[in-house]
This record gives sequence, C-alpha cells and structure tokens, in this order.
Amino acid sequence: MIALIETCTLWYYGEMTKLSILSLVILIAALMVGYSFITQVSSPPKPIACTEEAMLCPDGSSVGRTGPRCEFAECPAVSSSTTPTSTSTGQSGIRGMVLLGPICPVERIPPDPKCAAKPYGTTLVLTSPDQARVIKTFSSDQNGKFVIQIAPGDYAIRSAAAANILPYCASNDTIHVSPGILTEVNVSCDTGIR
Repeated sequence: MIALIETCTLWYYGEMTKLSILSLVILIAALMVGYSFITQVSSPPKPIACTEEAMLCPDGSSVGRTGPRCEFAECPAVSSSTTPTSTSTGQSGIRGMVLLGPICPVERIPPDPKCAAKPYGTTLVLTSPDQARVIKTFSSDQNGKFVIQIAPGDYAIRSAAAANILPYCASNDTIHVSPGILTEVNVSCDTGIR
C-alpha cells in the first residue's frame, strides 16, 4: 500500500510539474505577443520623404510637396487676379504688380521669407486675349509697379519676347477692362528655377 501511495504521489507531482511548465510557457508566449502589440501601437509612424519639387503659384510664389501623400501644398490665396478700381479722371486701364519667382531652387515648408517672389522691373506687352496681337509695349518700374491707360475691352499681358526666354512673364487670366475703371492685375514671371 505504501508503494502505491508513493507511486501516486510521484505521478501527482510529475503531472503538476508538467502542468506548471506548460502554464509558464503559455504565460511567456502571451507576454511576448502583448509586448509586440504594444510596441507596434505606440511606435510613431515612419517618416515619409517627398521629392524636392516646387510648383509655381499664380501670385509668383511657389510651394513644395508635403503631407503623407506628398501632394503640393496649397498656393497662397489670391482674392482675384483682376480687381477693378474706379478712377476720378474717368479713364480706363490696367494697374498692377510684376512679381518674379521662384527665387530659391527648393521651397521649404514653412516658406523661407528670403525665397518669396520679388517685385520685378521689366518690359512687357499688352496683347489681345489670345496673346497673338501686340497692342502696346510698356515697362514695370524697379518696384514691379505699372499703369497702362487703355480703352475698355479684354486683354492679356506677357513678356515682350515671345520666345521661351526666361524669366517669362504672363497674366494668368484674361483681363477685362471696364469704362472708367483701373483693373488691378498681378503678373507672374517664372525664373525657371526648379
């Protein structure tokens, strides 16, 4: 009988040892799975590298790629490229600013103030809306400002040189001039810097 009790006791402790080892293995596996899950959830997302391209905006500035999908950033808001202003003399025409950009080869986010579009003094031409017929040649001053007195109608502005010579300047939209109104326009000049 004592032999039977001893055999049962050894069997019981042997099974308990096996059960303890199995429980310990399951506990370690659960801890490893939990640790890997926690480190994946709490680790920051991997950074995305965008190409250093720049897009020229209508106001003459440029924007680079940004965000998780490397899309171009929004251009600065321009209320309108043409804004009419009444004149006291009753004469119609166009008044505006010529801006040269991009100035730097790569735009940074946030934009570097040294790389903002600069006022540009140059010779331009007033043309028909399709830019085929030159109506008038004029110049902007060193501050980029100009004023043209012209009859009411639809026009466009571009560089005096019609060839692809940089910097190339152009108004973005057809410019509508009303009687007795000075229409305000921003003319962008592309330096070709990319």
